Amino acid sequence: MKVIEAKVFRTVMIVCLLVAMPTWADSGTVDILTSALSSDTSVQMGGTTVTARGGNGTITVVQSSGAPFVEGTSGRTLFTAFSKKSSTGFELEADGLATFASGDTLQLLFKRRTGDLAAGTSGEGTLYLPGGTGAFAGISGECRYKVENLPGNWNVTIAHCSWKK
Repeated sequence: MKVIEAKVFRTVMIVCLLVAMPTWADSGTVDILTSALSSDTSVQMGGTTVTARGGNGTITVVQSSGAPFVEGTSGRTLFTAFSKKSSTGFELEADGLATFASGDTLQLLFKRRTGDLAAGTSGEGTLYLPGGTGAFAGISGECRYKVENLPGNWNVTIAHCSWKK
């Protein structure tokens, strides 16, 4: 009887330890806010304005369903963008890298076809999370975002994302 009790006790202890172990979610949601200052170079090519833009700023996790995104954490962002604007529309693609205090990085890929780059304008698009390092290794995600272009080449972006590992 003591052998059975010992096996039951051992099994219960193993189950309790496994349940108590911290785990990271395989998917979730996160709201992020970026603020950046940019520098632009534009070329007029017929009826199309082609703009290269680069800059840096901050990224902040505003709300999160859990790790690896931790509410209130922030980091530094660097980005490079390319856009075209003509009478038939607007197209922008921007690649960015967010680096957090831990050294972990998160890749950012912004795409949109609305709005403009001028101060006082806004636009909406899709932000992709194509991976990263450290806590963000293996992350992929898609976000809806809205950007507000402010005077002095500042822009502020809020994004609501779904992600998975």
